[in-house]
Amino acid sequence: MNKRDRQIQLFLQIFLLFTGVYLLGLNIWKLNSGIWEEGIFEFYNQEVPVFKLGAGLISGILSLIASWSLWIRASWAYSFTLLGAGFVFLYNLISLGEAIYSTPYHAIPMVIIVIVMLQSFPFLMRRTSRYP
Repeated sequence: MNKRDRQIQLFLQIFLLFTGVYLLGLNIWKLNSGIWEEGIFEFYNQEVPVFKLGAGLISGILSLIASWSLWIRASWAYSFTLLGAGFVFLYNLISLGEAIYSTPYHAIPMVIIVIVMLQSFPFLMRRTSRYP
């Protein structure tokens, strides 16, 4: 692994750690803030909130595990990080519409996450390939 790849890997470790903490914190805050008066299992605004909360919590946990796996340099780290990055990318892309409509300042970290994840996909796919 050359110096540039090590720098990208270190950046991804730190970024996925912050992303995981952000996603877990945001979804736990949404759960505790009482946004949904009827509960998270009731139909609200053409969706059931429990599924969106579950997806956010799963994305945050996958992001933290991916950061940890890159840190310990496991043999499965890049493939798991690619999977986790896909989950994080899709969750933020889906949540971006709601954030732009209701609270636009919440869209700023989501846009940053989407852009960084898009930039990291080629690196992760190259490192995941079986034959270099």
